[in-house]
This record gives sequence, structure tokens and C-alpha cells, in this order.
Amino acid sequence: MSSNDEERIQGTKNKWNERAKSSGIDQLFGGTGYITIGYYKTESDSLMQSVLNMTARVAEISEMTSDSHVLDLGCGRGRPILDVAVSKGCSVVGVDLADGHVAWQRNQLRFTRRKRSLILNLSFMQLHILICQKL
Repeated sequence: MSSNDEERIQGTKNKWNERAKSSGIDQLFGGTGYITIGYYKTESDSLMQSVLNMTARVAEISEMTSDSHVLDLGCGRGRPILDVAVSKGCSVVGVDLADGHVAWQRNQLRFTRRKRSLILNLSFMQLHILICQKL
């Protein structure tokens, strides 16, 4: 990576971190200042690790338990909520617009259930948008 790229990335991180601090979001994550599209516990955390960190922190803050019900709108490929379902044992529904994401999620869920011999209360659905006009 060139030094120009590193400067651009650092500038973006600084901008997002300042926004997080000024909005109070930073306090939810221990005042670390590492909140760029995820929760960066350390400067070496990858983007995927930061997303997993954020999901774990939100589950902790919201005191999720096995009795909790979670709805994730725009869940993408569903990796973070799959981790929540496994770690907390709660009921989870992931919804996404992209049929490719939903197909991938369902395959990943089947693989996880087989690999870990888990009984998970987790489902993924594709959302279809209906646009209504005001009459």
C-alpha cells in the first residue's frame, strides 16, 4: 500500500472517529475512538474483526440472552448475527434484499449446524419491496 493510500485511510478514520466522539456513540464503545464502520478495539483489527467486535458489543450492551429475539434488517451475508445466535442462543431473523445474500446465508447456516451440531433458532428471508403511492 502506498503512503498516499495510508494517509487517505487514516484521514477517513480520523473523520469518522471525530463524528463518533461528537455524537456520543464513542462512549458506547468505551471511549476508544476506533469506530470506523465497526468497532476497532486495536489499530490492527481488520474490517471483518471490527464488525464482529461491534456485534458482540451491541449484544453485550443490550443484554441479549437465550430468551431474546433479534431482527437484523439489511443483514448482508449474516455472519455477525450467526455469531450472536451461536454465542447467545437467542432467536434471530435476518432480512436482506439481495437474493444472493439470502442463498449464501442459508448455505452457511446449514454448514454451521452440521459442523457444530447446533440447534439454532435462526432464519434468513429475502425482503421484496412494495411501493405504495399516496391516493
